[in-house]
Amino acid sequence: MPKIFTTKDKTAALEMLLEGASVQAVATKFGVHVSTIYALRKDRGHGDGFTNSACRNVHVRLTNDEFAALDDFIAAAGFASRTAALRSLIRGATGFLELPREDYLNLKALCSEMSAQGRNLNQISLAMNRAAFKGQLSIRPEDKAFLSDLRQAHTTLDKTLSDAFQDVRQLGRDALHTAEPPKGA
Repeated sequence: MPKIFTTKDKTAALEMLLEGASVQAVATKFGVHVSTIYALRKDRGHGDGFTNSACRNVHVRLTNDEFAALDDFIAAAGFASRTAALRSLIRGATGFLELPREDYLNLKALCSEMSAQGRNLNQISLAMNRAAFKGQLSIRPEDKAFLSDLRQAHTTLDKTLSDAFQDVRQLGRDALHTAEPPKGA
């Protein structure tokens, strides 16, 4: 039976492609044919025909020691390929913002955790308000003020974190598809 290529898989595959992974590597990871990845890339506007695609090759000669050091760096940093690592280094040196995959995944997990904590905070407030409404609990004004401040601080932090996450990812995507540094970088 062929592998089912879910929407979640497609999103992850596109992220790998944007980070510089080869079509073959992505197809192998998800157990699909390379034509499936090419079609996905084309459908999402990331194919070879995309007008702003990264299209310049750079050739660099390295000594054996430099080449070994590059491969060690790639392995330590967790890049999908040499191309992804070199592109990231060039973007970083020229002012483009982006995150290594591990940092991106950590930030994504942090955003998810912030959302879960926000839901928990809302449930605690709801339970306290219900108990107070039924006369089972007396909420002091200081407690109400504390909860209100805590909710406001959480909302502000969550929005700031989410906005920063989206800004960094968008700048990285822009850098992949344009020859000019994105505005604000």
